[in-house]
Amino acid sequence: MDRFAEPRKIANLLAALDCPWWVCGGWAIDLFLDRVTRPHKDVDIAVQRHDQCTIQTYLTSQGWSLEKVLNGTLIPWAADERIALPVHVIWCKHPTFDPPFFELLFNEVDGVVFRFRRDQSITHSVTQISQQTASGIPILAPQIVLLYKAGNPSQDGYTADFVHVLPRLSLEQRNWLYTNLVKRHPGHAWLAYFG
Repeated sequence: MDRFAEPRKIANLLAALDCPWWVCGGWAIDLFLDRVTRPHKDVDIAVQRHDQCTIQTYLTSQGWSLEKVLNGTLIPWAADERIALPVHVIWCKHPTFDPPFFELLFNEVDGVVFRFRRDQSITHSVTQISQQTASGIPILAPQIVLLYKAGNPSQDGYTADFVHVLPRLSLEQRNWLYTNLVKRHPGHAWLAYFG
């Protein structure tokens, strides 16, 4: 049995997409660890915002319906509509695909610089925002995933994700996460784990 069957099916769906994409969220953590640590409600896929038209065309041509999330409301994503901040989540649904749902999350990339959506003064080199996993499925770098999760540490599994991943980060990844946790969330409970 393939423990990563769900993200692998989405990865296979996106294999021919002509732009970069990465699994993010909880599945990215488990793919990084190469083990399933907890249940996941869905697969989240990170993409660069400037690739949105390519992605929209690709998915709609395969029968996916796409809805943008605006203030908690789902609104159909019109053909060729350019989506700007604050909208960053697209719900993707297909009645016969397994799984029938996944989320697209737009990420801000400015040339060769990734900008953290919640504070665009927090940056990362585009060359370091992704990682290939043992499963062969690309993920958004775990230090970035964890910085997003740090905004809601009481969410089920988020602190456990952090505790599992921190010892596996490279020194560079760990330093980036620490520096930006201090910047974004001074006094955050996770800072005590850095020692």
